[in-house]
Amino acid sequence: MSNNDFHYRIIKARVAETLVKELFQNCGYTVFEYGMERTVPTILGRIQNKDEETAKQIRSMPDFVVQNSKNGKLDYVEVKYRKDGRFLLSDLIKEYPYKNAVFIIVSKHNIKAITYSELKEGKTIQADGVNLEEFPVFDLSKELVWKYRRYAESFFDGVEWPVNP
Repeated sequence: MSNNDFHYRIIKARVAETLVKELFQNCGYTVFEYGMERTVPTILGRIQNKDEETAKQIRSMPDFVVQNSKNGKLDYVEVKYRKDGRFLLSDLIKEYPYKNAVFIIVSKHNIKAITYSELKEGKTIQADGVNLEEFPVFDLSKELVWKYRRYAESFFDGVEWPVNP
């Protein structure tokens, strides 16, 4: 199996999404599943390599809407797994429709966050992204973020090696 295998990438993405979802829930947030996998689950495999605008927009739907239980604030959250922890504006479709989205990038060594507006300013997750426990948009427990970072290290240790059938 190659690292470009669609199902292999989906599994890594879902592990990252689950880590973030559980972290937010354990920090008292309500997490609403929002992304294409949940809203239009049967379409996932059919649009993976399509370049039409509609397919791109469906693929770009954030994974979650999270609600802070203290103040009721809602935020779009898009979770990505990146081996190198790198995330750029160019990783998004042109004219990305969710201007107030927050991107949480899970890697083996860290969990970082960056806003769409920061990406638009030319910032990158690798150089400018903030560790999730210090990210000002959310009020997350530092201890729980560190715990989930250790979970990520555990789950993603060795996932990049090619597996022979």
